[in-house]
Amino acid sequence: MHFPCHMTIGHNTFRAMRALEDLNLSYNGITAVPPLPSSLTNLSLSHTNILVLDSDSFAGLYNLRFLFMDGNCYYKNPCGGRMVNVTPGALLGLSRLTHLSLKYNNLTKVPRQLPPSLEYLLVSYNHIDKLAPEDLANLTSLRVLDVGGNCRRCDHAFNPCVECRPESLQLHPETFHHLSHLEGLVLKDNSLHTLNSSWFQGLVNLSVLDLSENFLYECITNTTAFQNLTRLRKLDLSFNYCKKVSFAKLHLARSFGSLVSLQELNLNGIFFRLLNKTTLRWLTHLRHLHTLHLQMNFINQVQLSIFGTFPNLHFVDLSDNRISGSLKTSATTLKGADGGEQENLWSGVLTPALLSTPKNFMVRCRNLNFTLDLSRNNLVAIQPEMFANLSHLQCLSLSHNCIAQAVNGSQFLPLTNLKVLDLSHNKLDLYHGRSFTELPQLQALDLSYNNQPFSMQGIGHNFSFVTRLPKLQYLSLAHNDIHSRVSLRLHSTSLKILDFSGNVLGLMWDVGDLYSEFFQGLRHLQQLDLSQNHLHTLLPKNLNNLPKSLRNLILRDNYLSFFNWSSLAFLPKLEVLNLAGNQLKALANGTLPNGTQLRKLDVSSNSIVSVVPAFFALALELKEVNLSDNLLKTVDRSWFGPIVVNLTMLDVRSNPLHCACGAAFVDLLLEVQTKVPGLPNQVRCGSPGQLQGRSIFTQDLRLCLDEVLSWDCFGLSLLIVAVGIAVPLLQHLCGWDVWYCFHLCLAWLPLLAWGRRGAQALPYDAFIVFDKAQSAVADWVYNELRVRLEERRGRRALRLCLEDRDWLPGQTLFENLWASIYGSRKTLFVLAQTDRVSGLLRTSFLLAQQRLLEDRKDVVVLVILRPDAHRSRYVRLRQRLCRQSVLFWPQQPSGQGSFWAQLSTALTRDNRHFYNRNFCRGPTAE
Repeated sequence: MHFPCHMTIGHNTFRAMRALEDLNLSYNGITAVPPLPSSLTNLSLSHTNILVLDSDSFAGLYNLRFLFMDGNCYYKNPCGGRMVNVTPGALLGLSRLTHLSLKYNNLTKVPRQLPPSLEYLLVSYNHIDKLAPEDLANLTSLRVLDVGGNCRRCDHAFNPCVECRPESLQLHPETFHHLSHLEGLVLKDNSLHTLNSSWFQGLVNLSVLDLSENFLYECITNTTAFQNLTRLRKLDLSFNYCKKVSFAKLHLARSFGSLVSLQELNLNGIFFRLLNKTTLRWLTHLRHLHTLHLQMNFINQVQLSIFGTFPNLHFVDLSDNRISGSLKTSATTLKGADGGEQENLWSGVLTPALLSTPKNFMVRCRNLNFTLDLSRNNLVAIQPEMFANLSHLQCLSLSHNCIAQAVNGSQFLPLTNLKVLDLSHNKLDLYHGRSFTELPQLQALDLSYNNQPFSMQGIGHNFSFVTRLPKLQYLSLAHNDIHSRVSLRLHSTSLKILDFSGNVLGLMWDVGDLYSEFFQGLRHLQQLDLSQNHLHTLLPKNLNNLPKSLRNLILRDNYLSFFNWSSLAFLPKLEVLNLAGNQLKALANGTLPNGTQLRKLDVSSNSIVSVVPAFFALALELKEVNLSDNLLKTVDRSWFGPIVVNLTMLDVRSNPLHCACGAAFVDLLLEVQTKVPGLPNQVRCGSPGQLQGRSIFTQDLRLCLDEVLSWDCFGLSLLIVAVGIAVPLLQHLCGWDVWYCFHLCLAWLPLLAWGRRGAQALPYDAFIVFDKAQSAVADWVYNELRVRLEERRGRRALRLCLEDRDWLPGQTLFENLWASIYGSRKTLFVLAQTDRVSGLLRTSFLLAQQRLLEDRKDVVVLVILRPDAHRSRYVRLRQRLCRQSVLFWPQQPSGQGSFWAQLSTALTRDNRHFYNRNFCRGPTAE
């Protein structure tokens, strides 16, 4: 949403900053470039309202190297159908400029007479429909040129799009001939139908070429444009499909074979159905090609063996296609893109967002020599001939397919060097004991989300294949609903990490001792994930039967309401224990055992209401404790003992802490504040009700129960009773003597009080509190009140404390507020209305009332700017008790002089002199 806003910058605002080098004025409503210092090297004016650049705009900026002015005229920052106008030669004086970005500015042509020092020119997503040599004249140093999105292909647009009036971007054959230093050229989304080989003549250093989102589906098969691009390393031809058409096959043009330096080729979204050796025949001799993208092409037949002929291929992405099996030699010959059989597609548009879908599994393959991604296809069965000639393959992803066969050790025979295999989200039947044994080098195997075979009643499942994989280190059997009729024990001497989450281990352990030793044969296991396994109890024998080598045990999201902490002695090497998301009510039943190596304990998202003293004290290696999202009302130092100083993380967020005055947990959390995540605003109160959901540092001080004050009140009441008895008695016995002594002491009290005030001088006369969100009130405070009381009183000027001027940076809001109120003689509240007060005003008022309780000083003075506004009960009561401390701004100018005199009196004299003696005598200092 666009909100019109105009920002004014003074003439010398930045010029006085002689050392300023980097200035960002983006997202401000400025309409012209302000005067700037000559020291600037980096300037950003993006998303402003600057629509005109001339020779005076950047006068004197001889050192400027980077200029960004994007998005000043487009659909998110509309300019009423206008465009950014860069007059010829406007930037010529910037002799050191190397980077210029003018994207999204509605330009219709490249600005003329640009500085010859330019190395990066970005003018994408404008309305430039023609490019000729004179548009880029003298830019011989240019290294990167981006003119993409100037004549858009709207059927594939991800934002508002205007159809290009000519059929495509009009490029003169010699447009780029003089750009011999050009390394990157972006021509994406320009509705190009053909490639002219003369465009790239002379671009001997071109290494990156982006031709995506055009109409080059036919040109790809017969172009000669790539013949001279011998240094090109990255070529993007994605989404050059024909509308609503899927071609039977694709033959890359012969000129692709001339790209001898090519490293990465993107052919996503071309839409063809057959991938065989003729498709990529001209790429097989490219020795530097290591990455090939073929996603979202509707490929249903593929000859995977062709990738074995590539000399240095590291990654092939065939995900999101329709591959159902290997290419059969008897398949009928299909007609090509130059005339043939076509398949109509839906009317919808593929979105580029699909390309950014995270692949958590593939992260583990980054350092491997060759990775093949066949995820999200239509594979039903795996045949060994599919992987012929791929013995060097090390990482294979087959996730999110429909594979429903019983693997028996023959499916992956050619893949003798495979190290990582992802078969998640399929329907594999693990019946044979020799499954995957044809993969002697396998290190990571993901069999998660293959739950359909395990849900069939009466069918057995064999995990004995695990012991036949000598190098297997990672195994995932997660989310398979495993509950019965499986191997009684898992055996492996190499397995280090086992993910068994999302199964029904609780049922397996409830059937006697049948599966009690299920994990005991994993002698070197270090991490075991038993999350979401429907565990209601965890007996000591269950922990005793886990591998002694275990370092990380994850038991989150079960139904555990009891945990025997002494049983941790059965796992002498355990360092991480995760019990989050269970039903623990308390950390009791003993403490963490002495000598445990536990370093991290997570009991978040339980229902813990209490912790026994010294529960953590014996765990000397403990560094991280997560107690968040429980029902704790306090955090006690006695829980931790001496180890509290060694903690690196103590998480107590989302607990209903009881924020009583003097709460000990506040001191503890402040002591380890750097170790407490979200301490300033995420550690909140749960009680009392007035503070629920608020930070522990915004306590309502009216709720404080001060013990000293309680004793004072008791003593005062006792004194009143004693005086009530003694006065009549003394009046009767020695009334005149008592009267004389009383009045003598009363005469001395004002002198003593004045002496104390002189000895305890405060830094400010008044702290001004007002609502900064009300601009009229803020303007009156800064331009009327401050000027009258500070600048126009001469030697009698008052010392005012203002938030924006006098608060110390680095201190919290509460510390500054406390210092301001207790460091000022009076607290002046400037209000426009009195019936609704919140935020800083309310907190300041409560602190002022606290000062009344503690120091016996009424420091409140009210100034109400709208006399006709509704007055709250407090204001009406204060008018009756202490009228001179409630002032109203006069409606007539003639009354302003009297107002300032009354305000000066109210700020310089003690409020107790103003109290109406008919009602009370006001507070008196002790």
